[in-house]
Amino acid sequence: MSKITLETFTNRFREVLEFLLGESIKNASILLAVSGGVDSIVMLELFDTFQSEFGYQIAVATFNHKLRKEADEEVRFVESLCKEKNIPFFTSQADVLHYSKEHKLSIEEGARILRYKFLTYVADNYNYKYIATAHNTNDLLETMILRLTKGTGPYGLVGMSPINGRFIKPLLFFTREEIENYAQARKLRFVTDTSNFDVKYNRNFIRHRIIPLLKEINPSVELASLRLAQSIWELDEYVGSIVDEFNNKYSTKIGEYFVFKLHENSYIQTEQVRRNALLVFGKPIDNEKLERFKNVQKSGKTSYKVSFWKELGIEVSRGWCIMGKIIGYPRFSETVLISKDKVQSELNVNGYFLKITNYGIMKGTSERKLIFEIRNWLEGDRLLSGKKVKELFIEKKVPTFVKHLIPLVVSKQEEKVIYIPYLYEAKEYLREMEITIETKGGLHFES
Repeated sequence: MSKITLETFTNRFREVLEFLLGESIKNASILLAVSGGVDSIVMLELFDTFQSEFGYQIAVATFNHKLRKEADEEVRFVESLCKEKNIPFFTSQADVLHYSKEHKLSIEEGARILRYKFLTYVADNYNYKYIATAHNTNDLLETMILRLTKGTGPYGLVGMSPINGRFIKPLLFFTREEIENYAQARKLRFVTDTSNFDVKYNRNFIRHRIIPLLKEINPSVELASLRLAQSIWELDEYVGSIVDEFNNKYSTKIGEYFVFKLHENSYIQTEQVRRNALLVFGKPIDNEKLERFKNVQKSGKTSYKVSFWKELGIEVSRGWCIMGKIIGYPRFSETVLISKDKVQSELNVNGYFLKITNYGIMKGTSERKLIFEIRNWLEGDRLLSGKKVKELFIEKKVPTFVKHLIPLVVSKQEEKVIYIPYLYEAKEYLREMEITIETKGGLHFES
């Protein structure tokens, strides 16, 4: 084996596993995505080698894309190998070509979506904590070039990282040449996917036409790309820690909505939107969508909406944001009757926990029947004092989207608003009616 020895290779793999998983590697359950190609077979061999040392459990999942006539045979090859090693094996298949056409995706993207859907299903249903894929340093370089040609920001340039949630890529620190040399030295059996040589696919064109030209400039271009990626991973981790810390202080989840305060730094603001959108919508927003946000933010407007995908987007007001379905906020209305048969009522409305109590009835000093409506704001609503609720919102500098979420307590006898959490209560009226209204949770903004 050239360049590095078998011992060096395996020791490096051990170090990578310890780096990626730390103490959790002991007794962990790991699902390996194995296609039968050299990369995934080497990954399987290495995980199997260290099974007794670390005490983890492994299984193999192979997805049949049904794109080549050899695909069925390759699945059987992997299954046979797992039987030899007494390793649990899972497989599934799908018509990737049909799926890609139906959803207007490239074959590569369609295959990736279906493959990861299968891997996640197996891991969820059979309790595997981690999913390992066999991407290597060359794959990283190819992805970076592909992303560069299509346009991307610094974090999107890398496109993959050694660990992302439950997904790990332990071979990302090894070149394809090193992996192939290891397989040859170990005399491992593997299959060759002939489609990997078809340059009609973008990734293959980059692999066979572009990278050879780059290697004329720098024969170690793969390692150069890894060094760049490591710098980006470190920057990503640092910025992510700032966003996470700020979110922990100034954010909350309400149903399908995510509400958060914008950081004072404009760069961090953009990263908040990018990273929070991935959490809320489950998919990244591209640079064009981020530019919409940045351009409006620079304009100095204090309240505005930015659509990312039709009704899905972000509404910004007075330094606060709500992310989710920003067109057609849902209406809510509930009637509460307080009487001697029900002296107390508790409700949970959009994360606001309201408790309405008639202490007069509880003490036996009142026989009143009181009816309240709990609902969101309507144009023209007035407080018991006569002031418009809209004016109160402006006076208290409340973000505009709050009127869609915050519950108003309306007295049906007076047809006026008598209570708004954290903003208003008709104290004299409540005292006269011997009513208390308490609130926990919900959105409590700084004025």
